[in-house]
Amino acid sequence: MEPISAGIARRGRANHQRSGRRVRALAALALLAATPTALGQWTPQSPYPDLRRRTLTIDDQGLLSLPEIHVGSGTTSVVTFQAPLRDGGAFLADVQGLFYPLTQTERAVLVSPRADLKRPIPLHVSLADGTVLSFKLVTVPRDVDVQVDVVLALKKRAAPDSVPGMRATVEALRNDLEECSSSSAGSSARKIATLLLSQGDDKDDVFERHPLRVSDKQQRLLVRGRATYRLFGLTYLVLAVENRDPERSWGFDRAEVRLAGGGESADVKVVAASSEPPLLQPGDTGRVVVAFRTPSQGAAQRFNVALREREGARHLLLEGLVP
Repeated sequence: MEPISAGIARRGRANHQRSGRRVRALAALALLAATPTALGQWTPQSPYPDLRRRTLTIDDQGLLSLPEIHVGSGTTSVVTFQAPLRDGGAFLADVQGLFYPLTQTERAVLVSPRADLKRPIPLHVSLADGTVLSFKLVTVPRDVDVQVDVVLALKKRAAPDSVPGMRATVEALRNDLEECSSSSAGSSARKIATLLLSQGDDKDDVFERHPLRVSDKQQRLLVRGRATYRLFGLTYLVLAVENRDPERSWGFDRAEVRLAGGGESADVKVVAASSEPPLLQPGDTGRVVVAFRTPSQGAAQRFNVALREREGARHLLLEGLVP
């Protein structure tokens, strides 16, 4: 039988233990009441960092600097990109083993530090189009980037194969085309004025127009002659070409002219040749103009004109032309 003194002592220890647990529970409730929190948002007194998602825009000037990405121990930071990444294109200059191995997906890089950083660590990322981006990983008190969405706004420094680079190239070509269009009329007028000066006042045959009678079918292409113009010592042949191939297009590349007959033949230099449109789709009809200096021509001599196809073998040969 337990002595009365021993039972009293045992019950006292049990009451003391229950009282201690009660005190600790109340203290915990008081601590929680003193430091209220909300989901994803901590009070300024909280030892935990603010977890943020933000957008980082990189332009031509920002490409020369190192944009910061805030990382912290125990948190994985995800860096996303609009364009695909090159395989193995993410490189972290971590010689001290402060990070877990990088994880790279098609358009994202996952960075996980083992501990807070005491000094910045560079991160280099190569995109599939050749653009190379560099970042600076740093630890900032109470501030960690859980996700950073990188947006490129490059123009002058964009890689040639990148979307911004292609846009810049197209814009430059558009500007060049507008400049050429605006100055073409003036340039043509100056050339005509130069030709007029070279003709002198004693020449009456500065301009002639004759019908060009030629029609031929070759390799599902129909060629018809339209007209011959002779102006200031130049001969212009105007031809109509119809693409009757139901499957293949035909693109004009260049023209070759040869004067043959009477026991003699010679190549004639082509001054200019153009087609409108440059590419004939199946069923389309376009015009080809071939210009060359009018040579001295014997009574038995005729012109042979070859129209070469661009990146193809369907060349057209017209023989015996009398412009």
